[in-house]
Amino acid sequence: MTPPVQRKRENLFWIDLLRAVVSFGVIMIHVSADVITEWGVLPQDWWWAANIEDSLVRGCVPVFVMVSGALLLPIQEDFQDFFRKRLYRVMIPFIAWTLLYLLWKKHFYEPDLGGAEALRRIAGSGVHFHLWFLYILIGLYLVTPLFRIWAAHASGRDIFYFLALWLFVSSFLPRLPFRIQIPIEPAQGFIGYFVLGHFLRQYAIEKWIPGARALWAASLLVCVIGTAFLSARSHAFQSLFYDNLSPNVIFYTASFFILAKYAGPVFEKQLPFHLRSLVLSLSKASFGIYLIHPMILDALAKGRWGIVLKADMLHPVVMIPFTAAAIYFLSFAVIWVIQKIPYLKKIT
Repeated sequence: MTPPVQRKRENLFWIDLLRAVVSFGVIMIHVSADVITEWGVLPQDWWWAANIEDSLVRGCVPVFVMVSGALLLPIQEDFQDFFRKRLYRVMIPFIAWTLLYLLWKKHFYEPDLGGAEALRRIAGSGVHFHLWFLYILIGLYLVTPLFRIWAAHASGRDIFYFLALWLFVSSFLPRLPFRIQIPIEPAQGFIGYFVLGHFLRQYAIEKWIPGARALWAASLLVCVIGTAFLSARSHAFQSLFYDNLSPNVIFYTASFFILAKYAGPVFEKQLPFHLRSLVLSLSKASFGIYLIHPMILDALAKGRWGIVLKADMLHPVVMIPFTAAAIYFLSFAVIWVIQKIPYLKKIT
């Protein structure tokens, strides 16, 4: 999902594995939406299956932001080189996919969509439900040169203080039953995930693994049970515990990142060569997979290719992962072909 960054000497197979796994998780989230939002309409065991499967892949987009922070913040380069390489890699996909999704909507859903409305949606990140990530990525790239300077001179304690401040301001404070007016703008939003990725890559150590496992399991239970409790109480699906900045998702994502950091080298040794090569190919295509998968999801759900495939066709415990896998590998196949075409590959 994030454009690949040139590697250093450190073995980063675990980063490739993260990209490959989490890009599938994003599709799982979007596939399960057909079931998870239908509280009281579909059978309860169907909803519970979707709730558990969706909770298992929470924090997928934040993981990609963490990967970007882990790879970009340690590097030192001048402003011109950074913006030439990074914004070039994101602006071409941004323009291309924004136009493609506007044409998609105009052709299939909104034949009267005009230029003025299209520009309004582009300005407000409202072209398609998943393209908001590109706006986040552009914003993070714009501040990366400044945060690199800070990261190069900050101690682990300095970075930890920033992360604690971010957790309080962006996650805990908005969920208090009363409002506290303390504007701390630099410690809000996805910048925390960006810095968190850098911090965990640099400072997470192997003895954190047992704690990370426990935190991962506890955060998962909070998401599953909390979502069910709130939804049952209001008789409608409630997404509070699904929010990317909710405390349970932040802890879930951070613990998963730590586990992946130390599981990656184990998988690299145990996987046969052809599977390692597949992981690398999926990682390289992950940005494109993220960008194209809603088109394939929509085409299958609407039967545009003569086949209908949706999460609510059979029991979601089977249909959600099956549908997500079909979309994932179809997306990968299309992106793989695009990456073989000299000029088109720039949009992936």
